[in-house]
Amino acid sequence: MRATLVRSRVVVGLLLVASGLVWAILRGLPYYGVSPTHLAYDLDQPPWLLVLVSGWLCYRSRRR
Repeated sequence: MRATLVRSRVVVGLLLVASGLVWAILRGLPYYGVSPTHLAYDLDQPPWLLVLVSGWLCYRSRRR
């Protein structure tokens, strides 16, 4: 039971990481074009927070 819960947390965390990164990239494309500077600017917005929270979820779900 515990292993299933841990696996589901990891899956949710990884999906949130992926969605946060896609969100940041898609936000940066239409207005600024593709450049590392503009993508970095977008990463300090809400997608970055989503990635950090989901990374924390994955970290807390690892086996001890």
